[in-house]
Amino acid sequence: MKRDEIVQNPFESEFLLRNLINSLYDGITITDPQGNINWYNRSFLRISGLTPYQISGNTMYELVEKGLLERAVALDAMKQKKTVNNISKYPTGVEALITSTPIFDNEKNLLFVISNVRDITELNKLKHDLYETTTLTKSYRQTLQEIQLSNVDGNQIIYRSPVMEKIVLLANKFSVVDTPILILGESGVGKDVLANYIHSVSDRNEKGPFVKVNCGAIPEHLLESELFGYEAGAFTGANRQGKAGLFQVANNGTIFLDEIGDMPYSLQVKLLGVLQDMKIQRVGGTKSIPINVRVIAATNANLEDMIKEKRFREDLYFRLNVLSLNIPPLRERWDDVFVLLNHFLHFFNQKHNMKKTFSPILMNMLMEYRWPGNVRELKNIVERLVVVSDEDTIDETLLPPPVRSGQHKEINTVINDDCQTGLTLKEMLDEHERKILSYYISKNKPLKKCAEILGMDLTTLFRKKKRYGL
Repeated sequence: MKRDEIVQNPFESEFLLRNLINSLYDGITITDPQGNINWYNRSFLRISGLTPYQISGNTMYELVEKGLLERAVALDAMKQKKTVNNISKYPTGVEALITSTPIFDNEKNLLFVISNVRDITELNKLKHDLYETTTLTKSYRQTLQEIQLSNVDGNQIIYRSPVMEKIVLLANKFSVVDTPILILGESGVGKDVLANYIHSVSDRNEKGPFVKVNCGAIPEHLLESELFGYEAGAFTGANRQGKAGLFQVANNGTIFLDEIGDMPYSLQVKLLGVLQDMKIQRVGGTKSIPINVRVIAATNANLEDMIKEKRFREDLYFRLNVLSLNIPPLRERWDDVFVLLNHFLHFFNQKHNMKKTFSPILMNMLMEYRWPGNVRELKNIVERLVVVSDEDTIDETLLPPPVRSGQHKEINTVINDDCQTGLTLKEMLDEHERKILSYYISKNKPLKKCAEILGMDLTTLFRKKKRYGL
């Protein structure tokens, strides 16, 4: 049939229009001013779940009153005399975006309302799925995120806590400038590793080495010559050709002055001059040697207290403390303990060609321990457990006494009143299980990690949590 013939034949035109509207995925309704649905397509029946009998036997008002419709957007359009958009949920479970447009004649009298009903259930589901996937991906990324900062000994620092993430972000910002950095934190938190990371992500990594100096490990009378070098014959036993100091060795790179608080007070003056002028003078020499070095210092001491006690120079403190990073102790980074335990377990399994795992009780005891020696202590204990254990599953009996002592005390306190008179065995077991789960859930978040520690399926733990109202 040609286009001109369709236009000239009203019956054929209406037939084509009806079939066209019926083929739409969106629902279409036409409502008169009295609220009667005069026309609808098949998609509307599918979306709404209404039958032709219900539609023909009730007005929009009655459909809402009887609960067959959640709301009638067409009635809102009639009342407001303008196009109205709203979301409604049908008894079928389908959510729909309804757009109702009133149609008027030339005298502004309402003729009818045309409503477009778009099924957005799948769209919302996709949105929800996307949100869940994004959240899960973020969770996995957070859980598996292991920023590995290699140092000269091949150690690594692994983190998941927000506080460490902020520190690493700051470290990246600091890496692009040559300003001195002071890293603070208890012994064993990984100050040297963070210093090496700053060097590794800076452009100095390509130009010069990372040189680490432990100011507390070198005898006081040798420290100056180690740092700045010495000329031939400067002192008894000196090399005949002289020797370059570590500042010269680090030229164009980074020098890391660990335990800066242990540096002799007399030597601090010379270090201050080097920081200000970027020139060194060897022991026994008279010539100033220009250097280009990034200085990073670290200490576990309270330098402000040392300044009051006249053991550390205030001017040097301010020169070093232009940019600072404070690494919290491991007991304040609970999220990091879990990933560190798993990382070092995997690391030492590979190193010693083993396949050891931690028992749930052992894992919980390690999570509860305060780790006064921080990451260094954790690493050493994990290696000890892997090497000493004869079984593939390592249990708590192999823990050193300081770690093991007192770990069960809190749990025993929680459950010591389970054996109550008047209760059946099942009731006592249920109460015991409820208190144990309550204790572990309160101590271990998220729930997935708690399930791993308890050695049970996440679904089972969730079901028990719901059962006990935890």
